[in-house]
Amino acid sequence: MSHLDECAQDRHFASQLRNLRLYCKEHPVRQEDFDIIQLWIKRFQEVKGLEKFARNCMMMLMYEQVRETGSLGNPFTELDYLNHSMDDLLSGYDATVLDEPPVVKNVNTESNASSYGGGSSRFSQETAAQEPLPLHEFERIKQANQDLLKEIDSMHICALKTEKYYRGRNQIIAKEVEEKSVTSRSELLKENIYKSCRTAIDLLKTWPGDKGRLNFFATCLEPFLRNDLVSRLMISELDLSFEDNLNSLVFQACSRRDDNVRMLYDHILRNDKVGLKEKEAKLRQLQESINVERQRLRELSEDLIMRHQAIVTLAVTGLPLQDLGSPGISKLHANVENLEAPKIWKSYPMHSASCP
Repeated sequence: MSHLDECAQDRHFASQLRNLRLYCKEHPVRQEDFDIIQLWIKRFQEVKGLEKFARNCMMMLMYEQVRETGSLGNPFTELDYLNHSMDDLLSGYDATVLDEPPVVKNVNTESNASSYGGGSSRFSQETAAQEPLPLHEFERIKQANQDLLKEIDSMHICALKTEKYYRGRNQIIAKEVEEKSVTSRSELLKENIYKSCRTAIDLLKTWPGDKGRLNFFATCLEPFLRNDLVSRLMISELDLSFEDNLNSLVFQACSRRDDNVRMLYDHILRNDKVGLKEKEAKLRQLQESINVERQRLRELSEDLIMRHQAIVTLAVTGLPLQDLGSPGISKLHANVENLEAPKIWKSYPMHSASCP
């Protein structure tokens, strides 16, 4: 058997196996028959080389028995046949069929077996041994069988091409559906992650610090952690570490702010003290200047009073200034001699002797 024929036999066996499994799923089969079927399938899968044609015929026979009668019959119920070769089993089954009365079921089985060459040749040889045929009739039947085999091969090739085409189309459609499903799942996952991150940010804004848990990463990654307990425990540890570090950073920031405020207040107080000292010094200088001016004004006022009294005395008594013994009067006399009497004196009213 060529490599191409062997591959074709394997594909045909796989197709028969799918049909049998599908039938067993859709129709009730006795547990005993199901166990026997599994044993024979395991035996069929071990077949190699030229026995694959006989294996396919036996597989077809087993499928026909299960489908038509609902149970297994000879030769499959005899588990000793598991150790026999497929050709011997098929030959023994063909001989058994020849000894039995012809029925529709057996005729169908023989026609199915004859469509694959080996079984039909053995059956034709046994039939020819029992009922010799004329040579021209034998050649006609042989030619008809060959034509039928060619037609079956062409139909099988066409079926394989069709199956390959539809498998390719099915794969393309399945890929497109999977891509759409992956895209939709990806978009949904992105949306869930965005919502979870927004929720985590809101929790961070209202977090009371070391008085409560934040669970920042667990909230952000909640879409991934719904069914993953191990990862959830790891993320919980990360959350604890993150909260400790965040508390430490907040404490450091508050400490720095307090230090900066304290330094600012100290600087302001020092500046206020310096300004206060300067203002106090200026105030003292101003007070000293005011005191000096007050003293000078007091002296001027006393001097002015003395001059006024002297002038009044002169006006009342008519004495010269030399007769007045006061130094202030003498000084006033010197000043009067050097200066012309002001006009106001000329108009000054003359008081009586009782005036002070």
